[in-house]
Amino acid sequence: MAAPVRSTFSFLLQYYRPYKWQMVLALLFMIPSSGVSLLFPALTGRIIDQILEHSETTTLMSTGGFFLALLVGQAIVGYVVSVTMSRTTERVISSLRSDLFQHIIRLPLSRMSGHRIGELSSRLSSDMTQIQETFSFSLLQLVRQTIFLVGSIVLILATSVRLTIPIIVGMPIIVGAAVLIGRKLRKLSTRTQDALAKTSTIVEEALQSISAVKSYVQEGQEINRYTTALSENVRLAIQGARLRAAFVTFIIFVVFGGIAAVILYGARLVESGDLRMGELLSFLMYAMFVGGALGSFAELYGQIQKSLGAAVRIREILSEPDEDVGSETPIVRLSSIELDHVSFRYPDREDVLVVNDISIQIHGGERVAFVGESGSGKSTTAALLQRLYDPTHGRIKYDGKDESSYTKAQVRRSIGVVPQDIVLFGGTIEDNIRYGRPSASFEEVRQAAQGANALDFIERFPEGFSTLVGERGLKLSGGQRQRVAIARALLKNPSILILDEATSSLDAESEHLIQDALERLMSERTTVIIAHRLSTVRTCDRIFVFSRGTIVESGSHDELLRQGGLYSHWCDLQFIR
Repeated sequence: MAAPVRSTFSFLLQYYRPYKWQMVLALLFMIPSSGVSLLFPALTGRIIDQILEHSETTTLMSTGGFFLALLVGQAIVGYVVSVTMSRTTERVISSLRSDLFQHIIRLPLSRMSGHRIGELSSRLSSDMTQIQETFSFSLLQLVRQTIFLVGSIVLILATSVRLTIPIIVGMPIIVGAAVLIGRKLRKLSTRTQDALAKTSTIVEEALQSISAVKSYVQEGQEINRYTTALSENVRLAIQGARLRAAFVTFIIFVVFGGIAAVILYGARLVESGDLRMGELLSFLMYAMFVGGALGSFAELYGQIQKSLGAAVRIREILSEPDEDVGSETPIVRLSSIELDHVSFRYPDREDVLVVNDISIQIHGGERVAFVGESGSGKSTTAALLQRLYDPTHGRIKYDGKDESSYTKAQVRRSIGVVPQDIVLFGGTIEDNIRYGRPSASFEEVRQAAQGANALDFIERFPEGFSTLVGERGLKLSGGQRQRVAIARALLKNPSILILDEATSSLDAESEHLIQDALERLMSERTTVIIAHRLSTVRTCDRIFVFSRGTIVESGSHDELLRQGGLYSHWCDLQFIR
C-alpha cells in the first residue's frame, strides 16, 4: 500500500478506534462464519458421492441436516456482523461529519474565502456518503472475499494440485492488473468528486441568488453552467466505470476460461478413475469461489479507491488551521479602539494592499464615520476592528491594551454589527432576534423588537414572533429584515456598534423607523458608521475619508467642508449646502 493511501486509510480508521472492540468482535464472528461457507462445496461433493454410491438414507439425512444447521448458523452470525458493522459505521460517519462541520465553521474568513459554499456542502454530503457505503459494506465484503479466496485456494490444492495450477498461474496477472488500475481509479475518483462538488456549488449559488437569476432572465445561463459541469462529472464517472468494467471483464475471461479448461481436464480424471465426481464438483465450486472473489475485488477495490479519493479532500479541509477565538469569559465591555499603522492584504490577493498604513483612534462613546468610494477599504477596516482578519502589519489596541490581551471571542462579543445586506436564518422571527443572545427570555426578545420599531409589524403577522422568515429571510421586506437585525443587535447589547450602510435602499417610512431605532441603538455606545450617503454622517463626532486603502482626510463635517477636499467635493455632488 503506497504511503499516501496508507496515510489516508489510517486517517479514516482513527475514527473507528472508540469502537475497536465492536469491530474486533464482528471480525471474530465473521472469520469463522466465512470459513463455514467453505464447507459447503465439500458437503455438496460428499452428498453427490453418497448418492452415486447409493449410501443409506440415514447417512444422507445426517449430512443434509448438518448442511442445514450450518446454513442457519451462518445466516444468524452474518446478520449480527452486518448490523454491528452498519451501526458502527453510522456512528463513525456521524462523528467524522460533525468534526468536518465544526472545522469548517471555525475556519478563519481568510481561509473560507478560498472555498466555495457548494464545494464544502458536497464534502459534507456526497463525499461522506461515498465513505459510508465503503465502510458499511465494501470493507466487510473485502474481508469476506479474502477469506473465500485464501481458503478456497488451500482446499483446491488439497483436492488436486494438477487442477489448481492453471488458477494459480493466472492470479499474479490479475493482481498486477488490479494494482495498476486501482492507482488510476484513485486519481480519477478524486477528480470525479471534485467535479461533483462543482455541480453542488453551481446549484447553491443559483438558488441563493434566484431573484437575480430571474431578474436578469439568466435561467438558461445557469442551466448551461450546471449541465456543463454535470457533463464533466458524468464523463469522469463513465471513464471510471469503463476502467472497472474492463477489469471485471478481464477477470471473468481469465478466471472462468481457466475453469472451463479445468472442467475438461477434470472430466478426463473422473473418467480415468483418478478423481471422484463429488470431488470434481467440490473443486469446481471452490474454483468458482476463487473466481467470484477475484471478480468482486475489482469492484470492491474501485469502491475503496473512490472513498479514499473523497477522504483526501476531507482530510485537506481538516488539515487547514482553524481559528482560535478563545473564551468569551470573563466578559469585557470594550469602548475605545486604536489602529496603529495597520496594513492588510487578503491571503488570496497578496499583491493588493487593501488597507495601507492606517492609524486612527476611536474614543469610548464616540460616533465616527468611514466614508469613501467602493473598494477604498472601509468595510475591510471594520472587519479588522472585529478581528475577523489579523493585520498584515501594525497592531490594534482595545481600551489601550494590545489585541493579544483579549481573545477574539471577547472582542467580537463586545461589538455588534448591523450590515447593509441582512441575511436571516430560515427559522422564526424570535429565533433570529434571539441569535443576538440565545439565553434571553421572551420578554427581553420582545423589548428588543420594540426598541427596533419591529414590534408593530411582527404582531400583525398571525403567528407573531413564531412567523417563519423563509430562506435567508426572503418572506420579509428589506425594512423588516433590517429592523429584525437591529433588534438582534439590541438584544446582544454590545458596547461597540458598527453600522454598515444600515439605512440604504429603503423607502422613506422604513428609513425613518430604522433611523429612529438606530438612534436608540447607538445611545451611549461607541459607534462606527460606514456610509456612502453623507447625509447620514453629518452629526458624527469625526469622519474618516478613505481613498485607495488609506485615510486622506479626517475631522467633523464642518471641518471637512472648510478644508475643501475630497469630502467637500462629494458633498457638492450629493446635496446643495
